[in-house]
Amino acid sequence: MVALLLVCQFVLIGALAYLLSQAEAEASRQERARLISSKANRLYLIGFDTGDNVTSVSRSIELGTTDSVSAPMDESLEIITWLKEQLKDNQEAQILLERIEQNFKICIPVLSAMEAQRASLEDEAEREKWQAKRHSIMPTFDALIKDIPQLLAITRKLETEGPERERLIREQTEGVLALGLLLTFLVVLLIGYLFSSRVTARLAAINDNIARLKDGRKLRPQLKGSDEIALVDAVIHETASTLREEMNQLKASEARVRELIEKLPVGIAMLDHHGTIEFLNSTLEADFNYSSHQLLGKRISKLFAPSQDIPDSVAADGADSKVGHALEFTALRRDGEPFPVDFMMAAVEIDGEPKTLAMIIDASEKHAIKKMRQNFVSMVHSELEEPLTKVGAFLTKLGPVAAAVSSKAANSTKQMQQNIERLIVLLNDLFDLDTLDTGKIEIEPALASLSIIFERSVSAVSMFAQKHQVELQVEPCQIELLVDANRLVQVLVNLLSNAIKFSPPGSVVTIATRQSPGYVEIGVIDHGRGIPQSHQESIFEAYRQVEIADGQAKGGTGLGLAICKAIVEAHQGQIGVNSELGKGSVFWLKLPRLTGEAR
Repeated sequence: MVALLLVCQFVLIGALAYLLSQAEAEASRQERARLISSKANRLYLIGFDTGDNVTSVSRSIELGTTDSVSAPMDESLEIITWLKEQLKDNQEAQILLERIEQNFKICIPVLSAMEAQRASLEDEAEREKWQAKRHSIMPTFDALIKDIPQLLAITRKLETEGPERERLIREQTEGVLALGLLLTFLVVLLIGYLFSSRVTARLAAINDNIARLKDGRKLRPQLKGSDEIALVDAVIHETASTLREEMNQLKASEARVRELIEKLPVGIAMLDHHGTIEFLNSTLEADFNYSSHQLLGKRISKLFAPSQDIPDSVAADGADSKVGHALEFTALRRDGEPFPVDFMMAAVEIDGEPKTLAMIIDASEKHAIKKMRQNFVSMVHSELEEPLTKVGAFLTKLGPVAAAVSSKAANSTKQMQQNIERLIVLLNDLFDLDTLDTGKIEIEPALASLSIIFERSVSAVSMFAQKHQVELQVEPCQIELLVDANRLVQVLVNLLSNAIKFSPPGSVVTIATRQSPGYVEIGVIDHGRGIPQSHQESIFEAYRQVEIADGQAKGGTGLGLAICKAIVEAHQGQIGVNSELGKGSVFWLKLPRLTGEAR
């Protein structure tokens, strides 16, 4: 379209350039015609001057005078030669110029000769001779006088034709300009129509493709060309292709996730903010003997035994968006059969809406295993503790006898006694740990004085401290707490025993207290080797010790601190350690000052 407009403009400019060149040529022709006319007029004057000279000579001959005449022969011939060159395309002018030239060549030499011999004209005979010559050239002169005006008429005609041609050229120029403007206007209208209709159609195609892209429908064929609209359409097609690939990948990923969820050995249910089931997997259906359509739209509490505080959503439970600790509940199958489950919930967001992911794990097998373990530990504890205690008492009595027999017998008896004691401690620790794990530990809080608890704890380990040459100190304390005194003594005995074992001979182990808002802190301070920073949390896990060799070198099962942690947390308290290598450790308990405590 733009090219068509440019072509029209170039044609118009070319026509105007052509007319301009014609105008310039006409101006040049006008200048030439004026010059030709001027030369012709000059030739006309020379012709009359020549006639005047002939008349003057004739008069001089008649009067017997010696008047001088001049004949401009050279100029006239030059003018004739120039005019012949300028009017070479005019046949009539060429004929006239030939005759005029011949006539000038006849007249001028005679006049020149008469001028040259004017002095001899005083003689009568000579005058008659020259008078005869004058009469002989008079016809030539008359022809010259006749031809020059004709030539002059031709030149004037050429001069008068110029303005008419100029007028015609002006009219042609005006016509070309008007036609060019009209043509340009029409072309602009045509281009505007074609452009608008074409652009409108292409924009409509783009709008349609955008709507199809939004609705997920197949796009129209891509627009051809390299203009901006075609580039936009290409981007839309590329975006659609990318979206299709991403959607295919997303669908494949969703299919894999759905298959994974279906095959998980965990019951999964998606709940809305009201606790209504929106989705469940086949594991949950199998565990509860329900079909999906029987549970969709129902509340999650339908799956649990009555009189249980089952949260309907994470928000209702006050949990955060992370998976919380598993809670144990009693669930009901479709036929009413109860079974234990572990129940967990997590907040998720799907399509901008808050949802709750409920995970229900059938804990029947876990409970069966736990019961078997409990029965086994109870059996081991009951069946072995009494015999081992009796064997230990027997070895204690046997010690003096063995010492009397030999030192080797005494050492063997002592080692057997220590091993029996370690077995008894291990059995008690295992029993306590199992009790704590099952959540059946019996904490019987009562008002108790910390000073008495400290006294009982120090008394229990005093012999052990003397053996390791460690001094025990207790800072005065007049605080009473609502605690299980026996369990707290168990914790302090464990901490004191560890502090004594890892303290150098001659050092001091101290029990100190400090009060803080709402809490009482109890610290067991030693000056032993200290505990690395990397182990200060892990040592409270079961069977974890700072060094593997500690169990053999220092004795112990690795269960004591785990049991202490469980007992303290059962009191709603905290336990921890602050330690620096080479400078000792401070094991601290932080117990709440519960309602009903006294000072």
